[in-house]
Amino acid sequence: MDGGLFPRFLQSVLEPICQSLTKPQRRHLRWFLLALLVSTRKVKLANIAMTTPRGGHRTSCGSFLRSDWDAPSLLSQQATRTLQRMKPRVGEVIYLIIDDTRIEKRGRKMDAVTKIYDHKTLRFVRGHIVVTAAIMFRGVVMPWKIDLWIPKAQSQGRYRKINQIAAEMINQLVVPKGLKVRVLFDAFYLAVNVVKACESRGFTWFSVASKNRKLVRKHCRTRAIKEFAPGVLKHNSRRIRLRRVRSWRWMRIAKVDGILGRVGKVRMVLSKRPRDPWKKTLAVVTNETGLEARKIMTVYEKRWNIEVLFKELRSSLGLCDYQVLSRNAIERHLHLCCMAHLLLTHHAIKDAGAQAKEKDQAVTLPHLNQRLESLRNSIRREQARNFLKRIKNRDARTKIRAFLNEFQIAA
Repeated sequence: MDGGLFPRFLQSVLEPICQSLTKPQRRHLRWFLLALLVSTRKVKLANIAMTTPRGGHRTSCGSFLRSDWDAPSLLSQQATRTLQRMKPRVGEVIYLIIDDTRIEKRGRKMDAVTKIYDHKTLRFVRGHIVVTAAIMFRGVVMPWKIDLWIPKAQSQGRYRKINQIAAEMINQLVVPKGLKVRVLFDAFYLAVNVVKACESRGFTWFSVASKNRKLVRKHCRTRAIKEFAPGVLKHNSRRIRLRRVRSWRWMRIAKVDGILGRVGKVRMVLSKRPRDPWKKTLAVVTNETGLEARKIMTVYEKRWNIEVLFKELRSSLGLCDYQVLSRNAIERHLHLCCMAHLLLTHHAIKDAGAQAKEKDQAVTLPHLNQRLESLRNSIRREQARNFLKRIKNRDARTKIRAFLNEFQIAA
């Protein structure tokens, strides 16, 4: 394939999922992903073409993105194969984390661009909203679905709300037999259609409830969360030390059981740091009403992993660097970035070895930049081996190997 220049260990990962593609599409897919992984510049089509010349000119790369191939299916297949590689066992828990990210774009002719509110910069911008679902198993986060939200004016009669996209993702999840699924999302997705999608599949869900939502409690009148939360935390809370993302924190937590409007029976855990003002009270709700308060907070804390995923996709894999105009090309660029992330995860899990296959044990993977450097070193070593094999003179081969070893390139 391609003169044997494409790394074999990447070829073995991609080969099973590329059967539905034509030969030119397979070639473009391989070299496009390789460019995403080895390029240190912005992921523009011109840079991709220069990074991997065998992938074709930038115009042919653009034609590949616009061509007819099923990017969502390839991404979900690769995520499923990575999950199967970890050998999940009956009784283990898999987390489905759903959130969206906003990408600012100045292009006026780009499809699906509309006025959106950017929560990071706290201002209105023109850009895209991308809904993402990631699978987390044994601490490993794998992008599984990614969908571009289309504004109603451009939907041509097929308009879907963001919550509808999330509900469709939940309904499409294929779970290995015997695994328990917990769905994590923020307050925006705490809607009837999302909750019903979880319950129809037998999944439990965890979310944050907005403070203006009303809760019906036993022997109490119906009130908004912001009205009774300070009193409950003041008189019924307990002080615990909770493991956060980066460190341990002291928290005050209290649990409340009731019926949340338009959602149903829930267990709510109110929490805040001891010195924080009351307005910073967090209300975590779940339909898994048998869990204790500490466990509910621990489970919901895992939702932060999708924010880390967005940061990795944006900073290192060029999620926001696309310059194509059509909707199909934009969506395929997004899927290819997620596939590149899965290739890095697959390579890191291989190095983790048996640790990734032990039941209920969290797998600690290196930081994304370390995973990138490890994969690039593997590519350099394979290229060095291929180069040395083509040198027939033994003395010349020995000298070149010694020279490469000085720079730690040769195997």
